[in-house]
Amino acid sequence: MKLPDTLTESVTESASTPAPAPALLREEAARYALLRRIAPAIRHHMAGTLQPIGMIAAILDRRLQAETPDLAVLRDNSKSISTLSRSASTASMNLITWVVPKENGSIALEAGIEEALGMLATDLAFRGFTVTNQVNAPEVTTSVFALRTVFTACLIALTDAAQAPASVVLSSEPAGDQTRVCIMVTRTEGMAAPDEGRGYRALGWDDVQALADAEQVSIRYSAAHADMLFNRIEQALVTG
Repeated sequence: MKLPDTLTESVTESASTPAPAPALLREEAARYALLRRIAPAIRHHMAGTLQPIGMIAAILDRRLQAETPDLAVLRDNSKSISTLSRSASTASMNLITWVVPKENGSIALEAGIEEALGMLATDLAFRGFTVTNQVNAPEVTTSVFALRTVFTACLIALTDAAQAPASVVLSSEPAGDQTRVCIMVTRTEGMAAPDEGRGYRALGWDDVQALADAEQVSIRYSAAHADMLFNRIEQALVTG
């Protein structure tokens, strides 16, 4: 049976389309795995930005049921809801950029690490990890993508492989035109944290390496240590 010409052309075009390179497939798989791991934290932070609005709305509702509502107080409550809504919208839009980034840019190294730690703080605490941030690089800026992907993935991979309770110490030092960020995990005394399971698989060093290659970050790692070399940049990088 002869195939219609249009179907023949479609099959030919599909067969001639080159398959994605293995390195690209590894990178995309690593990005998906990282996103799945931080998704619960993003959801938690979004819920946190909305909670105050619900509380003020509940108070406002009770005050409206009074026989003689105090209009001045109600007006203040309404202003509070408006202010909190704008704040929640801004915070939510920033969180969404972890999922759908629009462009790469520069960020202060210290601020970027604090942002990533803030994202993971609750999860790490529940799992029995105490984090001490000793990073001291006030004048260093680097890539937003590099920090959000490579640093975050390194921190998750190390703590996935470690036994809790444990301490996590972050530090930094100049390395020529780059800045080295180190993560050290040390087992501490105490009761082991309950294993509640993860929402997705553990991150491995093959995932971290794929992300580091994509973001041009040099990494070294062992069972309890990782260090990353971040390039210093002076202006925003725009990617297509």
